[in-house]
Amino acid sequence: MASGWVINELPKWIIFGAWFLINIALFIFQFNLFQATDRYFYMRIRTREALAFARGPSLPINFNIILILLPVCRNLISFIRGTGTCPPRTIKRLLDKNLTFHKAIAWMLVASSAMHVIAHYYNYERLLAAPDLVSLQTRYPEETRQVPNLAQPSLPSGAQADPITICFATAAGITGHVITVALFLMITSSFEFIRRSYFEVFWYTHQLFIVFLLGLAFHQFERLLPVQSNSPDRVADSVAHDPELCGILRDYNPINGRVNQTIDGSTVQVCPEATFSPAPPCAWKFMLGGLIIYVIERIVRFVRSLRQVVIVKIVEHPSKTIEIQMKSKGFFAEAGQYVFINVPSVAFFEWHPFTLTSAPEEDYFSVHIRIVGDWTEEVARQLGAGQGEFQQTWELPRISIDGPFGTASEDVFHHEVGLLVGAGIGVTPFASILKSIFYKLTNKNAQLKLKKVYFYWICPEPSAFEWFADLMISVEKQMAEQGISDFLDMHIYLTRGWRDNQAFAIMLREGDETDAITGLRAKTHFGRPEWPKIFDSISLAHANKHVGVFFCGPPVLSHNLHAFCNEYTAQNDATRARFYYNKENF
Repeated sequence: MASGWVINELPKWIIFGAWFLINIALFIFQFNLFQATDRYFYMRIRTREALAFARGPSLPINFNIILILLPVCRNLISFIRGTGTCPPRTIKRLLDKNLTFHKAIAWMLVASSAMHVIAHYYNYERLLAAPDLVSLQTRYPEETRQVPNLAQPSLPSGAQADPITICFATAAGITGHVITVALFLMITSSFEFIRRSYFEVFWYTHQLFIVFLLGLAFHQFERLLPVQSNSPDRVADSVAHDPELCGILRDYNPINGRVNQTIDGSTVQVCPEATFSPAPPCAWKFMLGGLIIYVIERIVRFVRSLRQVVIVKIVEHPSKTIEIQMKSKGFFAEAGQYVFINVPSVAFFEWHPFTLTSAPEEDYFSVHIRIVGDWTEEVARQLGAGQGEFQQTWELPRISIDGPFGTASEDVFHHEVGLLVGAGIGVTPFASILKSIFYKLTNKNAQLKLKKVYFYWICPEPSAFEWFADLMISVEKQMAEQGISDFLDMHIYLTRGWRDNQAFAIMLREGDETDAITGLRAKTHFGRPEWPKIFDSISLAHANKHVGVFFCGPPVLSHNLHAFCNEYTAQNDATRARFYYNKENF
């Protein structure tokens, strides 16, 4: 087995495997509790196996409710990432899977809820079809046991004849359907094409999690499920009502619950009366821990969003891109981190993530925003972009900032060798990293573990280079002036979009010092990178070193790079490097 899989995959699968096995174990435990224990014996006679299939998923649902909010507590995750050398690098890399874990938990809730709902529909139908002892024995002629009337759930008066009515005549039925609809809307609006094309739909629909949690908290408060309180598995045998024994005694009267027998001249009470108590609500207890952490998270975000943000400069770049340079008292970010931006005058409740493109060493922080949708277009308009007129500070809209938050890219400084790959707009996380590297290299007092950086920038069309090229030119020029240009190995790839006349012009300028497309000294390559050759050469050039691979871009390329990291990390081979894969998640 290649050690690349052990480095990049094993920790993830250990966590996901443990979580999955816990869910299976909880389901089996809860299923067995309702299918095999005496306390639910009489309920099983009425509902058969549907009771266990309805209640079995409830414990996994409660368990995942504890976890579902934690992966989206960005401040908590950033705090854990920023606690120095603890946790270790492996755990920090797992934190970058927070959204993947959040989605996995959501799908587990969907699967568990589907089983819970379908089985309860069967329970309603069977309870209504046999509401008393006579109808029960008519429906199930083979059933000879006597069932106490108290073992029947307390259904609303007048609802016994109509299953649809009973579903909406109980608190459990109403809240259950509300929960199901809320979960359905949140899941269906979370698909990638909806998030990218109709972000507002995704954003506002996801706020239904409040309805979901409230419905779940009150789901059991009506206490419909009767539980035998004096069954042998709950009390001593001397006072227990054994349903297996008492249910088949011919002279047992379920109304008064007494059967007396004479043994050795003494009268012995064989079957005490069966007593029942309603099952108490418990879902709210499970959600309490995660909910408290999330509420604290929201309070921190709200307080932080109130801090004053001053816009110091607006820069218009080519390809419909604007740069916003800002200052805020007490704001400090590491290279590669991101923030959420809210412009109340555009959309009061909408927060959008943007990677910081400024370095920590600069006296401002900045983001680059591409104008590609309604929200960005309105932000650009209010900032005066494209109007050619100078705007006073008081004319600019108010901006709220939440963050900064940690990402995988900030860990590049913990490796000796870094391989940075940005595809299209995915190059933004590396802007601040490359600038910060330059500042650290020119600062004699700065300690830098990083010794070599390979930067690959892949764009589908020439215009994609325009907005970011000026920044890269500045970094490249400053490194050359300081005599440290060998530290950064830059490669630019154009995958498509060039015209014949452009190709001819590029050929004529082949001997120029700078590239005809980007203006960089690094020449533009046409086509896609040959990743096997790239990984092989880096692996041989940095034998027995840790190479951090950092990527931001489309999932297809991410999958390929991930696979190459595993393939080219050889086990116990001192002549090869070890590749650690990291991907940006927002």
